Amino acid sequence: MDLLKILIVILHILILTNSYELICKATKKERYLFISWVFILQSIVEILFYLTSLHGLGMEKISFTCIIFAYLIGFKKYNKFKAIFISLLLSLLYQSTHTFIAVIISSITGDSFLIKYEDLFFVVVLMLTYFITKKIITYFHLELTYFDKDYLYPFFKKVILIFFTLQVLLFISDMVGIHAHFNNFSSILATIVFICLLLIFFAMNAHKVQAEREIALKQKKFEQEHLQTYTDEIVSLYNEIRGFRHDYAGMLVSMQMAIDSGDLQEIDRIYNKVLVKANQKLRSDKYTYFDLNNIEDSALRSLIAQSIVYAQNNDVEFTLEVKDVVTRLSIDLLDLVRIMSVLLNNAVEGAAESYLKQMEVAVIKMDLETVIVIQNSCNIAMNPSEDLFELGFSTKGRNRGIGLNNVKEILDKYENIILETEMEDSTFRQIIRFKREFE
Repeated sequence: MDLLKILIVILHILILTNSYELICKATKKERYLFISWVFILQSIVEILFYLTSLHGLGMEKISFTCIIFAYLIGFKKYNKFKAIFISLLLSLLYQSTHTFIAVIISSITGDSFLIKYEDLFFVVVLMLTYFITKKIITYFHLELTYFDKDYLYPFFKKVILIFFTLQVLLFISDMVGIHAHFNNFSSILATIVFICLLLIFFAMNAHKVQAEREIALKQKKFEQEHLQTYTDEIVSLYNEIRGFRHDYAGMLVSMQMAIDSGDLQEIDRIYNKVLVKANQKLRSDKYTYFDLNNIEDSALRSLIAQSIVYAQNNDVEFTLEVKDVVTRLSIDLLDLVRIMSVLLNNAVEGAAESYLKQMEVAVIKMDLETVIVIQNSCNIAMNPSEDLFELGFSTKGRNRGIGLNNVKEILDKYENIILETEMEDSTFRQIIRFKREFE
C-alpha cells in the first residue's frame, strides 16, 4: 500500500508538471521550480488544514489555485489577469477532470470496491486524469502562445469570471459530498462543472477563430485600399520613365552633335543643366516603389507601401531596398502586421520630428535568415541599452510607449526572431532577424 501511495504522489506531480509544460511551454528548469513550489506549499497548507480540522472540506482546491497564482506572479512576472487565467485553468483542468473520472468509475464499481481498494482506485483515476488532461490541452490548443493575443483579452476577462464560478461549484461539490445524503448531488455538480469547462474551451477556440477571421478581413480590405494607390503610383512612374527615355534620346543626340563640333560650352551646358537634373530626378525616393515587387508577402508589402505614403505625407524622404525576392516570413500573419505597423509608424513619426527627415527600410535575404532593417533620423541621442520596450516608455511623451511593449511581448513568443536596437549619432535603427524555414 505504501508503494501505491508513493505512486499516487508521483502521478500527481506528473500531471501538474505536464499540464504546466504544455500550457506555458516551460523549460526543464521552470518545470522543476514550478513543481517544487507547488508541492512544498501544498504540503504545508494541507498540514495546516489537518491541524485546524479543515481537511476534507474542499479548501485544498482553493489553496491550490492560490499557490499557482502566487508562482505566476512572483516567478514568471505575469500580469494579474494572465496569472489568474492560467492558475484557474490549471486548477480546474486537473481538479474537474480528476473528480469527473472518480465519479464515473465509482458509479461503475460501487462504494464497497472504493472502500476496499482505495489506493488502487486513486492510482487508476490519476492515470486516466493524466492522459485525458493531456488530450484536452492538445485538442483545444490550450497552449499560452495560442491564446496570448491582446485582441482576445476582453473575452478572456469574461472567461475568468466563468472559471471562478466553476471553482466555487467544485468547492460546493466537495462540501456537500461529505454528507452521504448529498453524494448524488455532489457527483452531478462535479459532472456539470467538467462539461461546462469543455464547453468553455469550445467557446474559446470559436471566439479566437472568429476574431482572427475579422482581423484578416480588415487586413484584406486594407491591402485592397492601398493596392489602388500602389498601382496608380507604379503607372505614374512608368509613364515618367517612358518620358525620360524620349528625353534621354534627345539629350544624347544633342551631346553627340556638341562633341562632333567640339563645342565644350554646349557639352558643359547639357551635362550640368539636363543630365545632372535628370539623374537627380531618377534617384528620387519615390522609385523605391519598384522594389516592393520583390516582396512576395502581401501583408508586408502593403504595410511598407502604407509607410511610404505616410512618409510622403509627413515630408519624410523614404528609401526602400529589396534586391532579392523575399518569400513569406516565418511568423503569424497577425503578429507580423502588429509589430511592423508599430515599428514603421514609429520610424516615420521619429523622422518627421527630426531635422534630416530621412527614413530607410531594407529587406535583405541571406542564406539562413531574412533581415529587415528600419532606420530613421531623430533629434535625440539615446543609449540603446535603455529599456525602450518597457510599458509606457516613449521618446514622444509620457505613457505613449505601449506599442513597443506589445512588440516585445509578441517577439518573446518566437525563438526564431531576434530584434536588435542600435543608436548611432542621430540615427535610430531597428534590425529584425527572421530565421528562415527550409524552402
